[in-house]
Amino acid sequence: VLYAEENSRDALFAAMQRREAYATSGTRPVLRFFGGWDYPDTLCEASDMVAQGYAGGVPMGGDLPAPSTAGGAPRFVISASMDNGTAEYPGSPLQRIQLVKGWYEDGELREQVLDVACGDSDPSVTINTCEPAGSGHRQLCSVWQDNNFNAQTPAFYYTRVLENPSCRWSQRICATAGVRCDNPQTIPAGMENCCAAGHQKVIQERAWSSPIWYVPPA
Repeated sequence: VLYAEENSRDALFAAMQRREAYATSGTRPVLRFFGGWDYPDTLCEASDMVAQGYAGGVPMGGDLPAPSTAGGAPRFVISASMDNGTAEYPGSPLQRIQLVKGWYEDGELREQVLDVACGDSDPSVTINTCEPAGSGHRQLCSVWQDNNFNAQTPAFYYTRVLENPSCRWSQRICATAGVRCDNPQTIPAGMENCCAAGHQKVIQERAWSSPIWYVPPA
């Protein structure tokens, strides 16, 4: 996905050059990610959140400027909306938003994964029917501050959005055929792989953003 002013070659190429893009595993959730120094805690509730995101910082793919005050900590606003899908293929609710921070320490690259927006439920999927179980979210949003920020250390931040678990396409075929791995009589010839040890039955679709980068001033 590219964020561009219009659907033209020049605008799309400019979006790629500034890295204002995110990818998905196949579904189409909508993801926004901004970084700055002064975003308010209430930004998620603002009707002009996107406009404030641009005005107060940089979007995904951007470079954070140097902090305006000593001891400042960067703040990030992450917003996601689920893929609504279609009547035949409805979208899956969102489970959580995670922020991944990477930085150099003692000459080594370190990473930390943080849940910054999620619900209390633990959604799952019923293997034999592929029916979802548990609740999820149509939208998630969070303003997160890096209280462990070191202005002298290069760092990057990116976000990923996880949907509720769902059946892999191959498991949907197995479920439609009535295969029950605990009952050999339900496994027709040619569908033995439904119960193979290496068959991945459940997946979790996701989206992940371009990073926001921080480089200490020279």
